[in-house]
Amino acid sequence: MESNKNISNDRINITSNLKKIDGSFSSIQIKVVGGNTPIAIAFFDIDKTLAHLDILYKEAIHKLFPKEDKDELIATFLRGFKLGNSFREFDRMYSIYENNKVEWKDPEVYIRERLNPMREMIDGPNNIIHKQASICLVQYGEEASKIADSLYESNPELFTKARIGPLYTLLEIYKRSGVLMFGFTANAKVFVNKLSVYLGLSDYFIDIATDETMEGGGKEIAIKKLLQIVENKNLMIPKEQLIFIGDSIRGDIGSGLLFCKNNPGYLGHGILVVQDIRSLIEIRHLVNTDKEIYNIVSHMPTYGFVVDEVPKNKNGDFSLLSVKMSNFFFKL
Repeated sequence: MESNKNISNDRINITSNLKKIDGSFSSIQIKVVGGNTPIAIAFFDIDKTLAHLDILYKEAIHKLFPKEDKDELIATFLRGFKLGNSFREFDRMYSIYENNKVEWKDPEVYIRERLNPMREMIDGPNNIIHKQASICLVQYGEEASKIADSLYESNPELFTKARIGPLYTLLEIYKRSGVLMFGFTANAKVFVNKLSVYLGLSDYFIDIATDETMEGGGKEIAIKKLLQIVENKNLMIPKEQLIFIGDSIRGDIGSGLLFCKNNPGYLGHGILVVQDIRSLIEIRHLVNTDKEIYNIVSHMPTYGFVVDEVPKNKNGDFSLLSVKMSNFFFKL
């Protein structure tokens, strides 16, 4: 790997592994302590955390199941986005629409009846269940990639409008602070490469983990592999300063907790992104009624980030460092 270039006593330049729109690679400044330890490492989910990408998913998933009603299909698909990886999502979708397991349209029923007893087989590799999910994932990734190219060519502003403004403001704050950042998302690499370019993520992230990175598990596997990139750049891991940001308690925050449990000495906190107060109320209800969700927030400090409640300053920019922070950011 490329060695780091010192630019000051406490900052270094690291070249992103992600291409920009012109084919170049960003040089990202990281703040370090002790000469080679980043002050923190943040892991960001992408869809519904950094951007709303329903327009891409709707067309791509219909290519896989063309006989189904498009609106009903995308609604079912999106409900499965909190399962942790796309192998699970496509095992569920294939089971619903090819094997008539309509009760699994409810992700909680799928988790209880299918995922929990068969997690290892679904996550793979080397079995027919995982192989079928992988086939769907590859087909979906290729279709979504083509659709992204077509949309960007015809109307690149769609990707700017798709960005969730307050979270891009958070990216900027972390970037200025020198936080080392990665993406981790349950999507195929061929599709994620397009998203990275069209959403400008190479300006922030050193790399993005995809479903291919997670084979055999969920995002907890991706976290470990991303941290290996840090070590390969001759940097130390700030083991007690990990941040996990996403819209799924199980898939994002829970994966961070699982990684920390499996790797003693690592600690972190979660930031759960929700769109509005109504969504926050639903999450708080789950915390009080769902044992798994309760255990996650009990063992990892988790903060709610309510997108619609973030104020703007007089210039029209989102203001995260506001006196009204308690209206949109607080501990669950």
